[in-house]
Amino acid sequence: MLVILLAASGSVYSQTPGDTTFSLFVNSSLSFTHASDPHINHWLEEYGYPTEPHVPTSLNFEAAAIPADSRVMYAIRLSTITSGNDLTSFTLSAGAYAAVVKTRSLLVLVGGALGYHADIITLNGKLPAAYEQLAAQYDVSSLALRRSGLYMEPAARIVWYPVHIGFVQIGIFGGLGYDVDLNSQWRLGYYSDVHGKDDDFKKLKKPSDQQKVSEHGFSLSAGLSVRFNLN
Repeated sequence: MLVILLAASGSVYSQTPGDTTFSLFVNSSLSFTHASDPHINHWLEEYGYPTEPHVPTSLNFEAAAIPADSRVMYAIRLSTITSGNDLTSFTLSAGAYAAVVKTRSLLVLVGGALGYHADIITLNGKLPAAYEQLAAQYDVSSLALRRSGLYMEPAARIVWYPVHIGFVQIGIFGGLGYDVDLNSQWRLGYYSDVHGKDDDFKKLKKPSDQQKVSEHGFSLSAGLSVRFNLN
């Protein structure tokens, strides 16, 4: 689909008038990603934890802009998984997307995003003997597995704005991408209390019963977009 849209971009450029408006965008969407880490799922199942969802659902918030006299959208997006039990996952990325169609009511864009992601699994149930010994040694009530890595996503997007209220437009957002998470190996650790918040992850070791598995798969997203056209 990306190749087809890029091939058609030359004729579209010549058919659409120039736009001298500076536009700001606020986009929110749900995305469904085909991704799988069979090793961690087997481990979680063995010790009685809910497995990672095979098709996780993520909630996305994005701020973006198209400069005046430009066909490129620049965006910053924060995504977090909403369908995982005992799983916390977030991705922070920045992207650039070229508009192959750009009119007052319709945007079709292709491009990509690059960023950072992290996954955290809280271990508040059954543990391997080696994990229990570490928990007793460091006197912690709950351990966690944590990994992070590079995130990449080539994607195509389409936004249609049927509602126009002055300089504000409200529209429907859709996207198709291919998500790649280049994960590091799971690290075992715990969160210490810093200034009253459990936000400082203390790494203990790289468990020998965990593997480094990168995840990738298609992502389908849909949501709402608000566009502000500023002169």
